[in-house]
Amino acid sequence: QRSAQAAFMASLLPAQVMAQPADFWSQPRSLWLKRVATGEEIRQVYFANGQIVWPGYQAVCTLLRDVQAQQAVQMDLVLLDILCGVQGVLAGHGVHAPLHTHSGFRTPQTNNALENASRSSQHLQGKAWDGGVPGVHTEFFSRAAIYLRGGGVGLYRSQQFTHLDSGNLRFWRI
Repeated sequence: QRSAQAAFMASLLPAQVMAQPADFWSQPRSLWLKRVATGEEIRQVYFANGQIVWPGYQAVCTLLRDVQAQQAVQMDLVLLDILCGVQGVLAGHGVHAPLHTHSGFRTPQTNNALENASRSSQHLQGKAWDGGVPGVHTEFFSRAAIYLRGGGVGLYRSQQFTHLDSGNLRFWRI
């Protein structure tokens, strides 16, 4: 069943999207993020030469904080790598823009205040991100994330954002 799901997910992405330089993951890993609620924007290297680059990693974690509670945590590196990979796929298609962040880490209080938020959300552990890129269709954005096979991908068409997390491999549309 897992291989059937993987084949389905791979079929969602056109072959040309899958092209990435062979040395992509050996390069320094950076993120260009913008926080929609606050207007903050950063472009930081968070991982290089096999280790975390602490100033950049801390800047990313701060931007991905719970803005309601003003609380940050150490975000999951796999999640950050998924975001980096998505940016790489988008860049390969000429999209050079920050990932617009709606949500990163959430405290239980913030999560409970949201309608339809899972009580066991990956956001509570710093393992999830919601957002997109203006001008990039959510369907294309989610296909880029599915290709990376890093975790969960949720496509929220009516709200025009994609959910990414580093949990189990799965896909859903709402």
